[in-house]
Amino acid sequence: MRHQPLSVLLIVFASFAAGGCTSWRLSEPEQPRDAFDPSPPELAQICVFRRSLLAQAVTFPVHDNGVLVGATRGRSHFCYHAAPGRHVIAIKADKLERAEIVAEPGGRYYLEQEVYNTFGHVTCRAVWVADSVAAELVEASTYRVLVGVPGSERLPGEVPFAPAEEGDRARSSVARR
Repeated sequence: MRHQPLSVLLIVFASFAAGGCTSWRLSEPEQPRDAFDPSPPELAQICVFRRSLLAQAVTFPVHDNGVLVGATRGRSHFCYHAAPGRHVIAIKADKLERAEIVAEPGGRYYLEQEVYNTFGHVTCRAVWVADSVAAELVEASTYRVLVGVPGSERLPGEVPFAPAEEGDRARSSVARR
């Protein structure tokens, strides 16, 4: 019988312990959103994917311009609406990861979380991907929504929404006049 090194067992235990002690709860909704459904013409849609087998018990909360829009755990994904303009997306792992995009009305954007687990230190790299890659990601993951969050957070609505950065909202309202 081959024995696992103690360090590998500790990493696995730490991953499960971290996931088991969290107040982040995700669930598969009865009607998952389709990543390729058109969004309302005045809004964009952003979908966040995670397909890695690494650190499956670790939750990655995702904020867009400071607003909680969802989270991933294991092989999962979610989508949300975004106002046109600049968006700074923050993904919380052991190290904060950021991705930026300028969303256009009617646009669809796909963000993949590449996961790295180095001796129990879980990080991710956010990568914008094309529609063809997103189609693979949909097949490799399950749609999940947040159903429980820590007391310091606000649960997103049925269809999460992120406003554009403050300066972009001011510019867009001037442009509409």
